[in-house]
Amino acid sequence: MKKRKGKQPVKPDEGEAMKERLIYLKGLQGSTMNIPIIYRRTFGWNMDSVVFKPINRRSFVVFRPDLEEEEIDLSGYRVMTLDVGDLPVYSRKRVEMVTPDNSILEELRESLVSLSLVDRYVHIDIPRVDDGQLNDCIMSDLEHLSSELGCSYTITPTSHRCTFVFPKYTNEQIVTRARNSIRGSIEAFRKLIDDVLDLDRSTFGNRMKEVGFLIRRAEINIDKIYTSALNVLWDLPQVEPAGHFIVSQSIERIHDEMEYMVQITEEALKLLEDCQEGFQDILFEELVSVWRTSIGRSIQGLELGLEAIDLTDQEAVDRCLEMIRSYREEKTNRSSSQDAVTVQLTRRIEGLTMKGARKGGIKILTSMDSMAVIQVLFSLNQSAARLSSITNVLVTKTLYLKRTRDHHRPGDRDRVRLASSR
Repeated sequence: MKKRKGKQPVKPDEGEAMKERLIYLKGLQGSTMNIPIIYRRTFGWNMDSVVFKPINRRSFVVFRPDLEEEEIDLSGYRVMTLDVGDLPVYSRKRVEMVTPDNSILEELRESLVSLSLVDRYVHIDIPRVDDGQLNDCIMSDLEHLSSELGCSYTITPTSHRCTFVFPKYTNEQIVTRARNSIRGSIEAFRKLIDDVLDLDRSTFGNRMKEVGFLIRRAEINIDKIYTSALNVLWDLPQVEPAGHFIVSQSIERIHDEMEYMVQITEEALKLLEDCQEGFQDILFEELVSVWRTSIGRSIQGLELGLEAIDLTDQEAVDRCLEMIRSYREEKTNRSSSQDAVTVQLTRRIEGLTMKGARKGGIKILTSMDSMAVIQVLFSLNQSAARLSSITNVLVTKTLYLKRTRDHHRPGDRDRVRLASSR
């Protein structure tokens, strides 16, 4: 029996089906998509469309069309001010209590929560107060409440800042958040490096304590962001370009080095107090020199590397290639700032030791306290070298991302896919 001849179905175009596209919600322009209504009800979206992004033949995701631009634009964050004077119980009784009970913290906690609900991205600024003890209490309480409320806590020259963010879980957005989080630490380092020549030992120590507190607070936020990046990396199905996670990881490692620099600098300042008077000024000069040259150059390279992420594709490629080439030449010729500091510091110590020996004075290398400071100076210089090395990794991955931006499509084999037994 002959088969009936009829119109044969057209073979679907898989390439077209896997393209990301804008889809209107049910009831508009004849669309029958009703899955996004879940997102509308859950998050209160009032938009007429969603972005439909296929992952593979069996799965897809939808999200708001404006979500990426919204989170990147820091100027779009709602800034709210909370004056401690508006918290009468807290401002009056907090200093009197060594460890505040829940009734004292409740006023501060509820005020933060209520202000955080005004928008999806909110900065809550609490101006610093003149009372030093109350200011210290506010710092301690906000540090505690930030982990409880899920916000990030940082300090600015004039206020304490709590930031509430409704996150978008893609590693491209996490790179943006990590970069924004490390900016405060870089600005603190840059300001200290610019002012370090005008600071005596006491003032330098006080400034280092402030920078140390800022770095430690920022480290908590960056660790949370890095954990989010790990969660995205292992969340199947996976379509994230590998470079975004490595950039986030590099930023986290860079901040670890910055925290280490602050820690051992504070250690060096404590060791200087035990040194003999003749060597205190000499070793402090060398500490300042390491910060101005070795660390200063590393921070400058880091700033250029982070700026490349925001540049247009061709500008970023040119910047990254130039930095990679410069780093390779410095490694080959041993001409980096860190190598120069190692040579100069060694020569200075040898010269001082020989001079002391000729005059019959105390040799700098026979003093245990002086040697401990010198060891810290070399450790500080090595940390700056590691910072430059990690920056080179960050720049390299940024180059890869810029080069491959136009070639990635959901379903391509060069996208990262992680297998799972789940």
